[in-house]
Order: sequence, then structure tokens, then C-alpha cells
Amino acid sequence: MLALSAERRRLWTSARVLLLALMTLGAPGCERAYESPAAPWSDVISVREPLVLPRQLHAQRVSVGHANDYKPNLAALPDGELLLSMSEPVTHSDGTYQENMVLYRSPDGGQTWGSRQVLPLLGREPCFSVLRDGTLFLTAQLLSTDYRNTEGYDYALVYRSINGGTTWSTLAIRAQDVPGVEAGTPTHTSRNILELQDGSLVMGVSAGSGTDYLWRSFDQGQTWNRAQRSRVEGYDVAAQGRAWYGEMVLFQARDGDLLGIARTPADAVPPYPDTQIPAGNEATDRMVLFRSRDTGRTWTLEESIGDYYGEMYPSLLRFGDGRLLFTFTVRDLHAPLGVRAVLGNEKSDGFSLNFGSDPIMLDDKTPLDQQSGGGFGNTVRFPGGLLATAYSYRGADSDTHVEVVRWVLPYYVTVADAWGR
Repeated sequence: MLALSAERRRLWTSARVLLLALMTLGAPGCERAYESPAAPWSDVISVREPLVLPRQLHAQRVSVGHANDYKPNLAALPDGELLLSMSEPVTHSDGTYQENMVLYRSPDGGQTWGSRQVLPLLGREPCFSVLRDGTLFLTAQLLSTDYRNTEGYDYALVYRSINGGTTWSTLAIRAQDVPGVEAGTPTHTSRNILELQDGSLVMGVSAGSGTDYLWRSFDQGQTWNRAQRSRVEGYDVAAQGRAWYGEMVLFQARDGDLLGIARTPADAVPPYPDTQIPAGNEATDRMVLFRSRDTGRTWTLEESIGDYYGEMYPSLLRFGDGRLLFTFTVRDLHAPLGVRAVLGNEKSDGFSLNFGSDPIMLDDKTPLDQQSGGGFGNTVRFPGGLLATAYSYRGADSDTHVEVVRWVLPYYVTVADAWGR
């Protein structure tokens, strides 16, 4: 997204040396590290094509969960507690199948994790959203193949907690809850519930492929206005054959526009420059950006995001001063598979991301002869600069395994262009 000339690259190499020197002297504007990466920080994260960052970042990797847990997601609560959710597939001796929703808690930024809790909640691939007041949400999907599903089709579930996940209320979104759709139509929600600048909440809801609504709440998610239909211009939602809001991550630009980062089939939009669209399977999907200037009534296709096909499961982390960290999964085509991150900047009408340099290889553990182990993970930040990212990978044993990597950026670049502005 940001092309850097050789001259700019040379200038930034010089600037990086100067910034390192300033950091050594304790320069103003360079935030102190969360902790000194000493003995327990024995792992590293590699950085490819480094321009701003060093070639390696100090890290600590902590294994969590059981074999075949997968697709973890993190939430940092206002009191500093860290929550980790994940899915656990279970096939019983009688052939019935279910996916458990698993929760772990950490009081110390992910260094240690408490006991395993299988939540009394239905659904798979749980994703957190945390409001400014600490209200917590989990979005999930209950498959028709789960023996506890009595509807006979996939449908969405949204869970809400006002006590840090100790207890939950449940919102099931079935076909009859979406206006104008036939009985038995599968439903999906956006991955996240977005708190807007005015304090209201929005959540994307899709039924089948082509029936899309943006639900809105004015009471922190206790009730939802379900009347607003969404229309998409410049993109054939029905032709993609899946729920449009189904894996979307919502984001609000500073100027108030709504942005949606969506996973789409590889052939749903024009190819990346100088590439051929891969034949294929869902692991070759890609990310594109949609924009709404009228609070979700009308959406337009904006642009492709990323470097190549096979990239998905995005999350955006705001640093509070206009800088962003964009975390995503490489699921196919350009190994190593796993979770990566790139730097970016907010603009008044959105953001820019720097895929041209400094890709941070947060997880590259899946062997080259294995398929994707999920990836999926997001990144959260703690006061003082500590970052934590969750991911699942497939080991040489062909099982999936979950880890949380704790890491810090060794200095914060104070010149905007280095972050992609």
C-alpha cells in the first residue's frame, strides 16, 4: 500500500540509527518498554525486509490449552485482566459432534494462565469486543453439525457480560429474527461489535447471501434496533455465495465514516496487479475494504487490502496517537503460514497500512508440509507498551496448538511516514 523509493529507504535507515541513539539516551516521546526482555524472553519474532524495525524483536511465547484447540482471540479488560477464548472440537463415541467454547484468564499480561473453563455457551470461533465501560461481548456461530443445534441450520449467537465474563446473557439470531428471509436461512454477524463515537453500538447481521442489516443499540447492547437494511454498491454480494457481514471487522474513521474489512473469495474482485487469481478453495480468499458514509445504509467497495491471496482474519489495534497495528493470518499460498502484523496510520477518512516493509512474523511455526492451523489471532496492548498476540498453529504432529506471544516494539517511531502515513 505504501511504496518507498530507494532514496526514502536510505533516509529512513539513517533516521532509524538516530532514533536508536535517542532511545539509548532516553529521548522524549519514546515510550519506555513494559519490561526489560531478560531471561524469560528467550524467543524472538522475525521481521522481514526491515526498514524501521530491527530484524528480530524480543518475545516470550506461552503455550495455553489442549491439543486441537484452535482459533484463539484475546480481550484486555479495563482492570488489566487478559481473557483468551478458543474453540475445542469434540467428536463423541456415538459419532455426535460439538464445539466447546473455552476460556482462560491471565492476571499478569499473559505470562501465566488460570484454569481451563469450558463455558456453558454454544458456538464456535468466539471473538471478543470490549466497550469503553468494560462491557464485554462474544460473537459466535453454531453449526448445524453440532448436535446441540435444534434449528437444523447455522445461526449466529451474541453473548454479553457486564462482569468481565463471569456471567453472560445470550442473543440468538435465527432466521425469524431477520426481516424478510425464509425459514432456515443461515445467519451470521460481523466479527466485532463496534462502539461508535456517539456511544451507540453497531453490528452487522447477514442472512444467507444478499440480505444484510446493520443493527444498532443505544443501551450498550441490551436491545437492538434491527430495521436498517444495508445495500452494497460495486460488488455482487449474492454472487460471492456467502454472508457479506459474516467475517467483517468494523471500524470507524475519524471523520465518522464506517469501514468494513471483509473476507471475500479470491475471484470476487479484480486480481492484484501482475497476478493470476488462484483456483480454488476458501484458504485462498483475500481481504477488501468497504466504506459507508451514511452509517451503514449504503456501502461501496473501496480497495483490496494486503499483499496477496490467502490473507484473512484481520484485526486493527489503535495506539491512541494515530498509529495502528494491523494483525492478520496468512492461510495459504505464501509460506510461512500463520499470523503476521504490519504498521499503519490513521487518516481523517480511514487508514493506510505499510505492507511494503517490516512485516512482523508473529507466528511461523506451521511446518511447510502442513496445512494452516487456524492462525486467527488478534493483538492487544497494555499500559507501558506490552503487546500480546494469540494464534493457533499446526504442529508436525498435525494437531493444532495455541500460544500467546508477548512482545514489545523496541522503540516507537515518532516520524509518521515510517508507519505508513
